[in-house]
Amino acid sequence: MKRNSFLLYTDSMDIISELSDAQAGRLLRAMVLYQKHLEDPTNMEYEEFVSDSIVKIAFSPVKNQFDRDYEKYKDVCSKRANAGRKGGLSKSLRVSAIQAEPLSPVKTLIDIEKELMSDELWKEQMCRQSGIGAVNFMKIIQEQIKKFFEYISATGSEKTVLTKDDAKRRFFWWWTNTGVDAYNKCRDNGKQRTTDKNSVKSKPDIQSRKSDEERYTGSF
Repeated sequence: MKRNSFLLYTDSMDIISELSDAQAGRLLRAMVLYQKHLEDPTNMEYEEFVSDSIVKIAFSPVKNQFDRDYEKYKDVCSKRANAGRKGGLSKSLRVSAIQAEPLSPVKTLIDIEKELMSDELWKEQMCRQSGIGAVNFMKIIQEQIKKFFEYISATGSEKTVLTKDDAKRRFFWWWTNTGVDAYNKCRDNGKQRTTDKNSVKSKPDIQSRKSDEERYTGSF
């Protein structure tokens, strides 16, 4: 059940601005060591880096968040393991097992994407926080949600999106760090093409004009 990554939430990191560089470095070391031995409750290797009272205060809410995430991760892994075992049972045994102890289905990325698409309250909140205007973002939010889940699949980050709440946090991070830049770049390119097109002027027709006093001579 060992993990090779963990999440840091921006609202938990606000306190870093109040720390010195040395304190921030000790806080980071404590977080890494705590996550490295998270499965061993007797491990105290991280404590030497939180001996500073300020660092210890900063680490406390982060540690609590780590513990909650880990419990949620274990619960999801257990449900998926049970689902896999039950999938190998014969039909009769599978039916009896379901009757004895119903198993809540584990949500796939497709399930979570559909939930996010239908969450109107969250979409309204994201429109206000998008940084490009609520009206503009509402026009593209469906497309951006699809791009977000394509990014999650392409980077192999499915384990970081196990619930709709995970998807909401990860989407906000993705949009503010990747999505909005891509949107602005596409918009700027579109404006440039329009400007270039409008800057092209047709050349005036050059017509030869004959002098009103032009004379013709000839011999007969």
